[in-house]
Amino acid sequence: MINTENNIQKFLTKKSLLDHRLNKEVLEDGIAYIPCHVENMEDIISKYGIRDCESLNSEFTDYLLSFIECIPIKYPIVLEIYGPKFTEEEKKIIVDTIAEDGDYKLGKTIQENRHHRLVFGEMVIGTVVSGILLALIGEYLGDIPQEFFYVIFWLFADSLVRYIFIERGNYRNHRIGAGRIASMKVEFIEDEDCQTKASLQ
Repeated sequence: MINTENNIQKFLTKKSLLDHRLNKEVLEDGIAYIPCHVENMEDIISKYGIRDCESLNSEFTDYLLSFIECIPIKYPIVLEIYGPKFTEEEKKIIVDTIAEDGDYKLGKTIQENRHHRLVFGEMVIGTVVSGILLALIGEYLGDIPQEFFYVIFWLFADSLVRYIFIERGNYRNHRIGAGRIASMKVEFIEDEDCQTKASLQ
């Protein structure tokens, strides 16, 4: 009979080799190199795009973002595209589209962070005002139930504390991550297998 408790303990104590794998396979001289094998332009650029309005293939984007999530934010990224010999025009389209998508993601993140800062300011004002009202209850507002102002005060205070100690760091990391993607370099490496396939077609 299988001992499920032993299995749970085994899974709980299982160690990750992620750091070792990153150091061995991805990181070099303080730079993270992400390998990506493609067979043609449509593996990178969505076939639904039109000239001068291209977008990235969703599968390519998912692969890229899932890989980047595993890499600590302190490392800059170089995307290594292994594939056929692209023309200079094709390379330019790929590089420009990756840069534009990265810039879009960065702009969206900046807007979201700006919104969160506005909300933070509102939380500060709400905490201060409700705190003042609590202090004035006994002297000037004795007829109003005190519990109402306690609820309002702790609502604002809780949101304020959560932002300062938890959410603020997360928003900062998202901003760094978006900036890193927008700063990502692209290198093209000709793959002999792709060249052979292309010559056979």
